Amino acid sequence: MRIYMNKVLQSTGAFWNSVDWKALLKNIREFFNSYVFYIFETLAACLFVATSQEVVGAVCFVALIAVILLLCDDILPTTLPFLLISAFTTNCYDSFDTFFPYIKYAPAVAICLIFHFIFYRKPMKTGESAYGILAVGVAIMLGGIGNFSLKEYAVGSYYMLGLGFGMLATYFLMKSQFSVKRDYDIKIRFSAIMTFLGLLCVFIIASGYYKSYKGIPTSYALGFSRNNISTLLMFAMPFPLFLALKRPWTAILSPVFYAAIAVSTSRGGLLFGSVEILVCCAYWVFCGKKRLFRTLLCLAALLLIFLCFGQIIIDVIQDRFLADDVITGDARYEMMLQAIEKFKKNPLVGFGILDNDIVYGEYKKKGSMAWYHMMIPQIIGSMGLVGVAAYLFQFIDRVKLIFRNYCTWSLCLGISYLGILMMSQVNPGEFCPLPFELLTVLLFILQERRLENPLLPLKEKGHK
Repeated sequence: MRIYMNKVLQSTGAFWNSVDWKALLKNIREFFNSYVFYIFETLAACLFVATSQEVVGAVCFVALIAVILLLCDDILPTTLPFLLISAFTTNCYDSFDTFFPYIKYAPAVAICLIFHFIFYRKPMKTGESAYGILAVGVAIMLGGIGNFSLKEYAVGSYYMLGLGFGMLATYFLMKSQFSVKRDYDIKIRFSAIMTFLGLLCVFIIASGYYKSYKGIPTSYALGFSRNNISTLLMFAMPFPLFLALKRPWTAILSPVFYAAIAVSTSRGGLLFGSVEILVCCAYWVFCGKKRLFRTLLCLAALLLIFLCFGQIIIDVIQDRFLADDVITGDARYEMMLQAIEKFKKNPLVGFGILDNDIVYGEYKKKGSMAWYHMMIPQIIGSMGLVGVAAYLFQFIDRVKLIFRNYCTWSLCLGISYLGILMMSQVNPGEFCPLPFELLTVLLFILQERRLENPLLPLKEKGHK
């Protein structure tokens, strides 16, 4: 028996010594950041949606992110699984109690996150975006100061920190990770990630309609969260067009994303998505040759969408835009008036983002804040003039970043920002730390990287 064990140990030792662990780790890292794995992740997410196993899917993808954080020195491979989770968990309506039992595993994920940023630490950098986030953080902390107890601040810390100084800290960490040079074109890779996100959102809408048709129980009437999914699609809409600069066939995906928004029955999505698709068409037409031909293709695509889904679009317009009480009967109208009243009472710093004394405060989901569902009323009601100054400063700074030495990449990122900015006028949008505000911050980290690395290669090396 001892002789047998010695042979086993010797064989194991020989195998261990024969493995080139550095090469193996390199191959694992490349696989996690490959297009093949992106496709696998997206198909897995579609499977979880189709089988209504979003909670199981979230657990699996969070575990995957933890593994990637441990093994990969590049943060980019965690981006797609994070965004996929953000998309399919929108199906989990009022899900605080659903996910709360899994909070006991959060320390393990936090350890992996801390390990990544320490073991694979990069030189700390800052950029122009930091000042806007800092200004917003100050406005949020000052908003409604004196109105809340320490307990209320503690309970609402996710929003207080996630929209302010916590997001600033996250910016510095992501800035350091995304600023390093890579052996691949991050513009192409990030555009692919956003395109896969859009494809999952399209599948979520299609799956929702199928389940609704078959009478399969879901959390929503149509089987999906129309406003959240539309917001993610508006983030993703311009990126297939950037990919189309090298792979022309991908351009068709932007109209597909718009068509999905149109049939989602999201009022804000239909209105602002229509604006964004027109901007996308202009982007695609003017960034290439044969402009007349491209213009005709755009018109044909939009006409085809209307021919296929015109009845749904018309119904949304009649029911949600032209109804008699479409404005005065909407809770947003009442909350707009409440924001004005609160601004009059405390014009300097408002009543704070933790203020529940608005219409939505009666219906908010467990663990969420009482959103105004409109960006401007949210700012003036919650943060007063200080908030107006902070968000205006951030907006101007972001616009400058988009148009400074602008190029096809900066405009693509800018159109994506336009999407979330417009949707934030009628939805929580940028007042959701995860994923919307985090993704917005990432867009401008990439803008800063563009200006810091103007001579990055246009072609990818080692295409996977």
